[in-house]
Amino acid sequence: MFGSQERKNNFGLLVMRLGLAAALLVHSLPKLIGGSPAWQSVGTTLSFINIGMPQTLLGFIFLLLAALGAGSLLFGYFFRIACTILFILFGLYFFNYFSIGYKTLMLWSAGLASVFWGLIFVGPGRYALTVKLEKK
Repeated sequence: MFGSQERKNNFGLLVMRLGLAAALLVHSLPKLIGGSPAWQSVGTTLSFINIGMPQTLLGFIFLLLAALGAGSLLFGYFFRIACTILFILFGLYFFNYFSIGYKTLMLWSAGLASVFWGLIFVGPGRYALTVKLEKK
């Protein structure tokens, strides 16, 4: 199926991108569509940030960033910017869960943050929309 190591690497990056995008979309889209009560719930979880925003707006922004980041992972467009934003987002989730003492969620957030940190340096691979657009 694969002729070279480069194709294997690019296919592996594609599988990682699609899997992470699916997980993020399954997590964020129902809450984003759920409206104000769901946004309030996410905003309450992240209220330790305390930047003077209403919790509903904070929850909406975080869910929107996660959904847009998932779309960017899916297509590989604005990939490094999205990975940076998702790294920061899951880093904030990590510190939140660390402060409340949720060990499992803390480790899950740290794992995802480290994956996004690594993807910033690796890039989207050859099977991405940006590669197709740059060829034209």
